Amino acid sequence: MAEQHDALSILRSMPAATVWEAAGKRGDLSPAIKPLFPEARIAGPAYTVKMFPGETLAAVRAVDEAPPGSVIVIEAGAAERGVSWGGTATLAATRKGIAGLVTNGTIRDLAEVIERKFPVFAVGTGLVAGLRGHPGWLDIPIAIGEVIVHPGDFIVGDLDGVVAVPASQIEDVARRSIEQRDKEMERERRLLAGATLLDVLRQG
Repeated sequence: MAEQHDALSILRSMPAATVWEAAGKRGDLSPAIKPLFPEARIAGPAYTVKMFPGETLAAVRAVDEAPPGSVIVIEAGAAERGVSWGGTATLAATRKGIAGLVTNGTIRDLAEVIERKFPVFAVGTGLVAGLRGHPGWLDIPIAIGEVIVHPGDFIVGDLDGVVAVPASQIEDVARRSIEQRDKEMERERRLLAGATLLDVLRQG
């Protein structure tokens, strides 16, 4: 248990691109899913949600059910209209300690999201409020951004994008993330010492 706790701390400290490299260049969500403000940074275990386009009841249920520290990951049918999330959900999630949101739908009330510094990764914003007629599904495997995300997979996101690490690989990817970050820092040191970019890249 202590080892997994350390692994989670390591992944929380790493850039998303470094984690992607360490994960074998896999698990990257579609670049259409972007941070909605520059300071957005997300890291935590996935609490997964699937709902029909234009429905939001599942997102409401997720805020109540997801444990503190988790990242709510919503497969919303890539809906451009009928938002997946809004200001009220942001307030409730912030008060509960939810780590952030990833969705392939849109959200609204972006000003409130930014004011509360709640990390949101989505395909954009919209005006149209969703319906609350279907309960959706919680805590099941979902397909989002061309990646299958299972409950408990570890999500890391920053300005470069979002990567999902399978729960079974968290400790291995954390270890390889340290090795990858050391390589990246060594490249920087060599460049600052006068090496050419081509030489640095040739030597890994």
